[in-house]
Amino acid sequence: MNDRKIISIILEEAQSLPERCDGYREEVVAAISDVLENERQHRVAGTNIQQKINEKCNAVGRYLAERRAVSGGDKA
Repeated sequence: MNDRKIISIILEEAQSLPERCDGYREEVVAAISDVLENERQHRVAGTNIQQKINEKCNAVGRYLAERRAVSGGDKA
């Protein structure tokens, strides 16, 4: 598959994610975009892709936890 097709599938699937807090879908899409960019860089320069993916996943998790703490609620 080419990159454009992969991105369109990801964006389409992201719209079906539950909105666990305000801005959650957008945060996930931004993280996925960063991961895809990191993957491109990895192909060219051999960067440590696993560490960067872990950092992005952790960042989205922190975002969700912080937003839930601020709202005092839990959207499932």
